[in-house]
Amino acid sequence: MTIDDLTSRFPEIPADLHDEPALAEFAEAFGAQLAVAEKPSACAVEQSAGNHFYMKLVNPIAIYAIGLAKREMILKQIGDLVAGYKADPEGFAASLLPENTPAQEVRGPGCL
Repeated sequence: MTIDDLTSRFPEIPADLHDEPALAEFAEAFGAQLAVAEKPSACAVEQSAGNHFYMKLVNPIAIYAIGLAKREMILKQIGDLVAGYKADPEGFAASLLPENTPAQEVRGPGCL
């Protein structure tokens, strides 16, 4: 995945990060996971793989976007994720998901 693909898919990624080499490495390393990542609904009682990928990969960047994290902190976090992935690509990607992750998001009663 390229930065353009990543930022098109997740417009919550702020423009001031678009030129960061760390974000390019992040997009390339986690392209497969980011391709299926999706924000969980407010009604989720069990999260799908896509929900977990969103929460662990994209959500920290979204928190930075609303001003609740510092730029240096999010760049370090992105770098740490990429370093962990590079050290053990299959193992690290698998570590993003808890055991028995359902195929689809499970929503609570009364939610559509």
